[in-house]
Amino acid sequence: MSSTFNEELFEPNVIVFGVFGHTNSVSEQDLHENTLNLILQEIACIPDKILLPSEGNSSIYINEWAESLRIKTQIFQADWIRNGKIAQIIRDDRIQKECTHALIFLSKRSTRLEKFAEKLVKKGKVVFTSSHNQTLTQLEKLHSEPADQASTHAHKSDKGTMLKWLKCQKTK
Repeated sequence: MSSTFNEELFEPNVIVFGVFGHTNSVSEQDLHENTLNLILQEIACIPDKILLPSEGNSSIYINEWAESLRIKTQIFQADWIRNGKIAQIIRDDRIQKECTHALIFLSKRSTRLEKFAEKLVKKGKVVFTSSHNQTLTQLEKLHSEPADQASTHAHKSDKGTMLKWLKCQKTK
């Protein structure tokens, strides 16, 4: 006896947007026009949820924008007292585990968030970066592996340390 229902399950594409870093140098209108609206055009749908850090004016602006569009938000606090200097990293890891898409506000002073963006792209997440001059960039995963990557680990002699010894050898 055959079933009239299709046996396949439909899984909806849930978009959870994680925000990393913050900026205090942008106005609410600039953030809407130059970042958030461009992201909406690029992904062609409204996110189901936005995960925000508690710091920065940008988080306040994004939260208000999300409320106006009736998007659920969740604010993540960094526990500076318990975790000290690594509180921000722990908070960002929690956001990263839940998000499918990311908006990263890059810093002038550190490359940590640039490296974090590359890590997220390698994990298959859609990543948008906003630099300090308010340019929005979408990072894409490179599908090809570098051709010169070794398939085995290098030995001491493969690292160039033996070249010095070869120069000292006498030929007969």
